[in-house]
Amino acid sequence: MYDTIKIVHQLNQLPMEVMEEITKPFEWKGFIWKPIFNKLGEPTAYYAELENLYLNLRGCEITVTNSLHKFYMGNNYESFTYSQVLEAFDKLNNLLPFNIYTAAVKKIAIGAVIQEDCNQVLNTWLSFINKIPFPMLSRNKPYGLKYFLTDYAVKGYNKTTEVKHHTNINLNSELFRFEVEIKRINNLNNGKDKIGIHTVQDLIDPIKYQKLASLLIDKYQKIAKKPSINLNNTSIKEKRLIAVFKDIEVLNSIKKNHPDSYKKDRKEYKCLTNKFDDSSFQNQVINKLNQQILFSINN
Repeated sequence: MYDTIKIVHQLNQLPMEVMEEITKPFEWKGFIWKPIFNKLGEPTAYYAELENLYLNLRGCEITVTNSLHKFYMGNNYESFTYSQVLEAFDKLNNLLPFNIYTAAVKKIAIGAVIQEDCNQVLNTWLSFINKIPFPMLSRNKPYGLKYFLTDYAVKGYNKTTEVKHHTNINLNSELFRFEVEIKRINNLNNGKDKIGIHTVQDLIDPIKYQKLASLLIDKYQKIAKKPSINLNNTSIKEKRLIAVFKDIEVLNSIKKNHPDSYKKDRKEYKCLTNKFDDSSFQNQVINKLNQQILFSINN
């Protein structure tokens, strides 16, 4: 379920090469560290690579970023279970020059991959908390949608297409990946539904892992989606109401400038969708996501 991580640790003792600000690569703790220079040609930090992970050493702070899923499995389209997460962190702890379980978590991404027609899923997406989605592009062609918010981002995309374009691997089925990127970890540590993610140790807590899984499903359910309505069964007034709620810019304008009308229209729209909407496809997607997440939790 975990994908991209960003963890930070304060070192008690720096290598001599860093203290002397040398300008050539050097070996330390089994890694080759290369300098990063400023415009004056002075080293400001040093970086190293561990498979697909990126290590950055700036001052006394060492940062590890990129996909934990790909670090462990070489890809992020196969299932990444809880037991594998434990093994991945254990492997990482044995390789890095510090106790990763005490490292502070700054960012994480959680996600799940299911076998589903990506276009059919994304064609239903309208908005998320009144924000419109931005297209995700690969080779100048759209392959997914992404919502940008202050504390996190929500995205869904065609994993089969993404894998083909980036690795030239042909997958045998069409895969849809849904992902939530938590850019500000404090978003998980405040409010009545706080989870409490501070260090890597929290990421392997089974109860917190399940809470993060619930958060993933909750974000998918909060995406406003086009109702599947047979327009032949609706009146002209109902058709106009449906058209308004499909246009997020018009809807936001009504909400801002005509709040009373917005409340009335929203109530009527909810009654309309409850009456006519065929939610079988969305239920199918949510059930598949739930099944994949339960598999991750229980294995």
